Amino acid sequence: MLAAQGWVVFEPNYRGSDNLGNEIQSAIWNDAGAGPGRDTMAGVALLEKRGFVDSSRMAVSGWSYGGYMTTWLLGNYPTRWKVAVAGAAVTDWLDQYDYGDANVRRATAFGGSPYTDTKRLQAYRDQSPITYANRIKAPTLILSDTGDYRVPITQSFQLYHTLVDNGVATQFIAYPVTGHSPSDPVHSRDIDRRWIGWLEKYLGQ
Repeated sequence: MLAAQGWVVFEPNYRGSDNLGNEIQSAIWNDAGAGPGRDTMAGVALLEKRGFVDSSRMAVSGWSYGGYMTTWLLGNYPTRWKVAVAGAAVTDWLDQYDYGDANVRRATAFGGSPYTDTKRLQAYRDQSPITYANRIKAPTLILSDTGDYRVPITQSFQLYHTLVDNGVATQFIAYPVTGHSPSDPVHSRDIDRRWIGWLEKYLGQ
């Protein structure tokens, strides 16, 4: 649908992917954002080098871990993006550990609980996009489910308040459904419509 708008769509296969072997998949252990972020930006640079990308009109968007990468890239490469959409975005690994349904798996990725080691607690914070969210400049649409057990909606609230308090254009849509993403056709279509509409508003046709 995004390509149908006439936009170039880049979907990077950054470290952490599950189709390139265990070494690549496990490369995000205790490096959830910085490494994949560098992978993504290397791909962006390659596209720019090929000469068919307008570097002044680039968007970043994604859902779940894609939402995490969106907010990570927004805060760590703030001048690169014209607009963004963050769906069910992991913004705070402490919230993810405290309220998500997979906290044991999250702890494994960091080497253990954030509350048993001071350095580990700092690692959770260092790898949380909310730590850098006050640097975000791009207008950002935030989407989430009120009953998301995987990525609790508290993380979207944190992002929304950070953007509003720093004067960044934003809109926060919370869908009154259970689950990590709406599965019914009405809400699914609404997400697609808002996603495309928000990008089009700031990128143009």
